[in-house]
Amino acid sequence: MKIMLRAAMGLTAAALAVGAGIGATGTAHADGPGTDPAVLRAIQAQSWVELKVGDRGYRVASVRCFLTQFGYYNGCAPGSGQGNVYLQNMVQPVKRYQSRHGLTATGTINAKTWVAISKDAGATGQGNSRKNQVKGIQYAMKVLQAPSLSVDGVYGPATQKAVIAFQKRKRIGADGIFGPVTFHAAFGVGAENKGTPGH
Repeated sequence: MKIMLRAAMGLTAAALAVGAGIGATGTAHADGPGTDPAVLRAIQAQSWVELKVGDRGYRVASVRCFLTQFGYYNGCAPGSGQGNVYLQNMVQPVKRYQSRHGLTATGTINAKTWVAISKDAGATGQGNSRKNQVKGIQYAMKVLQAPSLSVDGVYGPATQKAVIAFQKRKRIGADGIFGPVTFHAAFGVGAENKGTPGH
């Protein structure tokens, strides 16, 4: 009986340890821990910038990289040639992406499409192997925070440092993880501002 009790206690302890590990991992990969609730609400209230054919800029370049990563487009080349331009050849891939996500297929990157992209991107941190997705993040950070950052698809210490600096500037709990809070702050209206609007 004592052996069975010890075995049961050992299994319970092991289960708790695994649970604690999962909890710790979940927390570590949810960007912006400890962000002031008022700042979080302000970020979530920021409108999304709608993108359409002819638009240009870092948001377009990053979307091209995200859609390339997700398998809907082939054109992640931020900062080079037409890599920052919303070309006509993006319309059908965007429509396919929208249809697959149950969205109205408009061919423009609207608010609901931004939210879907953010969810698909998830939380990105050091060691992430999604090279095109990382390039999209790096280019946004190069434009918004760290002009000397290399856009090489490797989420290493330099990228993490740039993300942390951006998070601090926006008053997001700085952990170097580019997740949904940081994503919205980087691509929503006011991303170019020094801080979070109203804070």
